[in-house]
Amino acid sequence: MKAFEQYIRGFEDCSCHAMIRDLSALEPEWRWETPSQRAGGPYVFFKFDKHPLRSISIVNAEHSRGIVGIAKRDVTCVNIIFVLAGEVQTYDRHSREIVRVPVNHVATISGKRGERLQIGADSSWLLLQIPSSVLRGYFEELTGMPYGQRFILPPALFQQHDVDGLYAALRQAERDLSTATQHEKTMLAKAYEQLALVKLFVRLPHNMVEAFNHGAVGDMPRQLLRAEAFMRDNLYNKINLNDVAKAAGCSRRALQRMFHTYRRETPTAILCSYRLAAAHGAIRAGQAESVIDLALSLNFSNPGRFALLYKNAYGSSPSFNLRFNRESRNESKGT
Repeated sequence: MKAFEQYIRGFEDCSCHAMIRDLSALEPEWRWETPSQRAGGPYVFFKFDKHPLRSISIVNAEHSRGIVGIAKRDVTCVNIIFVLAGEVQTYDRHSREIVRVPVNHVATISGKRGERLQIGADSSWLLLQIPSSVLRGYFEELTGMPYGQRFILPPALFQQHDVDGLYAALRQAERDLSTATQHEKTMLAKAYEQLALVKLFVRLPHNMVEAFNHGAVGDMPRQLLRAEAFMRDNLYNKINLNDVAKAAGCSRRALQRMFHTYRRETPTAILCSYRLAAAHGAIRAGQAESVIDLALSLNFSNPGRFALLYKNAYGSSPSFNLRFNRESRNESKGT
């Protein structure tokens, strides 16, 4: 417990070896290393502070030595980085291009397995870490729509799209939490987490802002929209890629290209996301009696695989959520 509290408070002024050791303890989903040492000896200035709210975390760091991180597995958090000094580069495996995030810009770091993150020397940055399950649940709760694609925020200036508003809220959260009592921290963490998620979705120029605001569909191809509508209308029916392509009015190859371009996912992955969202909604509404029956009704032939996918998406198993919702309803009836 003491070691954890020390990490949360932060550390600074350490050797390269200590910096990598502490980073690895704090962010174990990445393998960390430093470029070859510059003149000036093995010691570096490195300051790192991590402030957990309820489910999300705010990380604040600055360092004199460059850092390279390589994702050891698919990272389960959405990482939103504000670059205050220096530069951050990451390799986008979808576009096969290096994404550069210069000073005074913000962007997401996707953290797919094998992805390389490079943070330059003399850099300072603020990171907002949001578990994918939290982001997904919040999106679906407020929009009533399935979370069918990964959250992507391309590099954007702080001064645009009210990014400054989110950044200012995170900084204020840091200040308030650092001086609050334990009782106050519980209330503040809840309030600041809600505020951060609202600001994140409503104003920033990410790929899901139109859906969140129930806005226009923009320049999406009509075939893509027809394909997604067909999927949503057939969650409880057995359909395959040929069926979806036929409903969309295009070839299988064209369908896969469209989803790759506009959703950064395969049609099969989107359909799976829709069905998981339907399962989650059924559990919350008290319309599911057993995990196996629910999985089979939504055309998941392997209930064990369904349970794993559901837990990855929503952070807890379907059996746990089913039991929790059933007990909550019984308690409500008792009162």
